[in-house]
Amino acid sequence: MKFEQYHPSEAFQNIIAYYWTLKTTEKDFNVSKYRFVPDGYVDWVFHLGTPWQCNFSGKDSNAATDRFHVFGQIKNYVDLDISQGAIHVFGVKFYPWAVNQFWKIDMHYLTDQSVDLESLELKQIKTLSDKIINAKTLTSRIKAVEKYLLKHCSTNQNETLQTVFNRFDHNTSDLNLNNLNVSKRRLEQRFKTEIGISPHHYNKIIRINNIIDNLKQNQEDTLTQLALAHGFYDQSHCIKDFKMFTGYSPKQFLKSINPDGDILNLVAN
Repeated sequence: MKFEQYHPSEAFQNIIAYYWTLKTTEKDFNVSKYRFVPDGYVDWVFHLGTPWQCNFSGKDSNAATDRFHVFGQIKNYVDLDISQGAIHVFGVKFYPWAVNQFWKIDMHYLTDQSVDLESLELKQIKTLSDKIINAKTLTSRIKAVEKYLLKHCSTNQNETLQTVFNRFDHNTSDLNLNNLNVSKRRLEQRFKTEIGISPHHYNKIIRINNIIDNLKQNQEDTLTQLALAHGFYDQSHCIKDFKMFTGYSPKQFLKSINPDGDILNLVAN
């Protein structure tokens, strides 16, 4: 798979982490399944080629996806079946704190789900979908998304969880609520509604992604060193969480990933 990402305009940098594209290459002809590892974000996914099928960890059957769908928070991992045809995807990766503000939807209902974007009944989302599919260039698709967001979405950053996210210490398994100025119960409630998962589970996702980045960039550190640096009590706890989120041990993971790609390039055996 060829994965590429692109920066949003300055006006949308508090809402959108980046835009991304994913395309099948010749190397994918003998691969039928890729694995998506949760990263804590929320994605709009527009299929310009053949839609993939999603098999969420812990579920028995594959689920066909719509041409335009949204991934809520993913608790573990998702296997993407690409055996039906060439993949060409345009995606929008939203920061988790922004989505509930302008979608006005309980994000808990989107957890571990791939949902038809149009079924969310967002204003003029069908018109946006048509513009995305008919656009001739990536630049045109990005402009269509930002024009839509500018017209239909407004977020008051003072009301979002962005401040809480910025004060998280991801190198510890314990959330220091004294630094967050919010009660544990209130934080749990807001995360369930506005993010879709608990703050503890979210923190685990970010820590594992940080370890993945370290593994890709520097394989000289031992797993024990990485585990301790990211707040795990020992190597065994780290491996247990790593397997939960990726389905692999760290060594198996590195053998399956394209070192020049994104975690979307992870081959699922």
